[in-house]
Amino acid sequence: MGCCLGTLACCIGSAACSLCCSCCPSCKNSTSSRIVYALFLLIGTIMSLIFLAPGLRDSLDKIPALCKSTLFSDPILKKKTCDSLVGYGSVYRICFAMASFFFLFMVLMIKVDSSKDPRAKIQNGFWLFKFLIIVGIVVGAFFIPGGPGLDGATFEQG
Repeated sequence: MGCCLGTLACCIGSAACSLCCSCCPSCKNSTSSRIVYALFLLIGTIMSLIFLAPGLRDSLDKIPALCKSTLFSDPILKKKTCDSLVGYGSVYRICFAMASFFFLFMVLMIKVDSSKDPRAKIQNGFWLFKFLIIVGIVVGAFFIPGGPGLDGATFEQG
């Protein structure tokens, strides 16, 4: 039990890859960080592809608490709620969240020259917190109200 808890505790520290890659040969901290950041990008891309799936909108209609919620009495508002979760707008929101996350870490890592810098520990560790931050930004991006200004700005950026 202690071994499992110790391994799970590594998800917060700099040895996050040891949980999944204990059988792999050892690599530098920065190399494993690059692999995990690439996995973050891959997960974002897969999420975007799922949100573009053609049958997803019909599947959302089958979830009783989502599109047929009693919170919204107006049927047009219900339709807009489910429509905002799929399509190109959702992909732009996911990509906005990913870009915001990586921009935040780019700003944090300015002038970090070596892994001896204290900020390098942020770059190479704390994976659970980073994952929670990126999930929070993605969820928050869906709460940004849409409109002609937002859609036009994101389509221009994209």
